[in-house]
Amino acid sequence: MSQPTPKQSFIQTLLLFAVIYLGISLMCPKPPEETRPSEEILSNLRKLNGEYAAGTRDKGEVMQQVLQEHGRLVQKLGSESGNEAIELARRVEGDVLTADVQIKHGILHKDFNAITMGYQMLHGQAPEVTKKPIWNQPFKVAPTKESPATMISAAALKEEAFKQAHELGQHTLVWGLIPGYQLIDFLVRMTGAIPAFSYGFAAFVLAVIVRAIVWPLAQKQYMWGRQMSQLQPLIKDLKDKYTGQELNLKVMELYKEYGINPMAGCGPALLQMPLFIAIYQCMLYYKFEFQKGTFLWINPSTSAATNGFVAPNLGERDYILLVIYGLSMIATTLLTPVADPSNARQQRLMGVGIAVFFTLLMFTGIFPVPAAFVLYWIFTNILATAQSLRAYRLPLPPLEKKNVVSTGGVLPVTKTQPGANGKSTTISNGAFKNTGAPKLHKPKKKRR
Repeated sequence: MSQPTPKQSFIQTLLLFAVIYLGISLMCPKPPEETRPSEEILSNLRKLNGEYAAGTRDKGEVMQQVLQEHGRLVQKLGSESGNEAIELARRVEGDVLTADVQIKHGILHKDFNAITMGYQMLHGQAPEVTKKPIWNQPFKVAPTKESPATMISAAALKEEAFKQAHELGQHTLVWGLIPGYQLIDFLVRMTGAIPAFSYGFAAFVLAVIVRAIVWPLAQKQYMWGRQMSQLQPLIKDLKDKYTGQELNLKVMELYKEYGINPMAGCGPALLQMPLFIAIYQCMLYYKFEFQKGTFLWINPSTSAATNGFVAPNLGERDYILLVIYGLSMIATTLLTPVADPSNARQQRLMGVGIAVFFTLLMFTGIFPVPAAFVLYWIFTNILATAQSLRAYRLPLPPLEKKNVVSTGGVLPVTKTQPGANGKSTTISNGAFKNTGAPKLHKPKKKRR
């Protein structure tokens, strides 16, 4: 079978991304064009806010309807042409009604993510909006036992969300086992909790600790990749001779002959994923504490000068840091050797595509991450690249055939060497020795 040309590999990669895009489009279809005016949608949001507080229907279902109506309200306000002040008031009230339900839901169910989503909805407002009187204007909301207020402004609700999320993050265990907040707080306070140093340094120390934990697994994965690359010339010869199912059988026989498991590299990679998710959750619970930390250009004065493009602290999203993260991912992909040199171009295109995809998710806020976590991820990429470059420069012994029989045993290997009396000596697996001389037997006595 001939190897795919670079053009074919590029087309295959494009087709893969097209399938992913179509899958996302099918899972998240575009909502139908909204015909109701914005005032009617806002009126329904007020009704749903009251229904959630009253508990007359399933609270989870009501919250989903609130989120859907909020999306329709934003869409309609973007297409309507009318009084700018009225549209701004409707949008801020819609944000307050929606965030109020999310925060109440989070407090009721001790759901940190729900409270954070409500906080982000209010925190994401443009600076020019937060400076207008409408930001401090109270709006009517339905009271609950946990949140008895009947009138609240966007500014006050944002402060309440911050307080509730910060308190819940301190007392929530990651997976019910790991005190994530306390772990990050220990690393920060280890250097005195200095705003311009300790928070960024904690991200670096955490990256070193995590890399030390996964070092043996990653090393095993890299060495497996090197072993696989040693087999590629032999696999190429098989592809030139066989096709289809016969080729697959021959390749599997080749793996068996050299004692290599083609899936051995997947295990170490999969085992690292839970650790990645756990660290993300730890830093997410510490997100509001990270707002005290700064890093180089990430500080309040630079943020004000760039109109919010630069994050004011390590608890917010910083676009410059996201660009650096994307470049570090691309560099890691290009510098890390691949197990199959014949598909190197395709594999690297895939790696670059994934790096760009994740960067866009964080850029748009679909995957919200604090700047501290992005900084940790950059440090991790640098350490991972250094380890891979080192692993691919270590001496690797040549592959040796292993004669494996169908039962899973090993065929005996015989070696012949000269004996002391000039006759040959045969050793089989070191189990017994034959000198080549006949064994003398004593004659049996005859019976009388």
